Amino acid sequence: MTEPRHAADHPIAILVNPRSTAAQEGLTEYARERLEPFGVQAVLTTRQRGHAAELAKLAMKEHDALTVVTLGGDGTAAEAAGALVNTGAALAPIPTGSTNVFSRTIGWPMDPRLAIDRLVDAIARGQRAEPVTIGIVEADGQERPFIVNAGVGIDAEAADMVERHPDMKRRIGQLWFAGATFVAAARHVRKAPMRVSVDHGTPFPLASMSIACTRPYAYFRTHAFDLIPDAGHDGALGWLGSVGRGMSGPAIAAAGAFTGGWHLDSPRIAHGVAHEEIVLDSPDGMALQADGEPLGRHRRIVVRPASGLLVLRGDSRPGA
Repeated sequence: MTEPRHAADHPIAILVNPRSTAAQEGLTEYARERLEPFGVQAVLTTRQRGHAAELAKLAMKEHDALTVVTLGGDGTAAEAAGALVNTGAALAPIPTGSTNVFSRTIGWPMDPRLAIDRLVDAIARGQRAEPVTIGIVEADGQERPFIVNAGVGIDAEAADMVERHPDMKRRIGQLWFAGATFVAAARHVRKAPMRVSVDHGTPFPLASMSIACTRPYAYFRTHAFDLIPDAGHDGALGWLGSVGRGMSGPAIAAAGAFTGGWHLDSPRIAHGVAHEEIVLDSPDGMALQADGEPLGRHRRIVVRPASGLLVLRGDSRPGA
């Protein structure tokens, strides 16, 4: 595995998503000015979904960047992360999305200017990048990394609904996702369960499944939505599924995730940790999302943990 290096020793590239929910006027210029003393080699702007991965590769190949700063949300950071795995380059995700789960879980403040100031301080102190576990979803021969969570079934259908109505996402944020999840759960009642195998074990039925590499699973404004407390283990993914049809499983999971984790004791909930892979099969096809991005419907999905991503944390102590 690639050894962590000092960010201060590396040239910097800034990747900007100008369409991110909380993007601020003048923020890109502020980031460039504050980071310029440490060697900003390029400021690159995304044009469409998937472009951040291309730009991260370009930044490393043509600009020798070994610290990549993203100004965007979880989707932008995830795309860049997929390009940086096992390269020795470090990711610093400055939050300008609607929720910014990944940035928050590794200690960056929600105020992007404050996060930039903290990044400047971290680089000046020679803070070391640290390895984290991410996930990889594979379906129909295509792979997609995720840095927060992936979902098959209900939350994937909710993510599709959210992305098809960006005006609602911008106006009411995570409240819109909560409403979309309720609608998706109601529509899911009559669907046949998928078959799931964890780490080559005996397949078992689930109505839907959520998988996470960070904790919490999401935020609703300032409140943590701790759906999968098993997540966050180095080298492994936490997972949780709804047992049986009906609304009770998703309702129990949602309520428990906000109120101390009692949902894990319910017979309508299955959960655990995957160290190697999770395989999901359904002849009818399953909706899939990764970090909130809808990825269509698939009959077979494989999810596995991956190491090799280095990140600059916002909460590391001096000398860490």
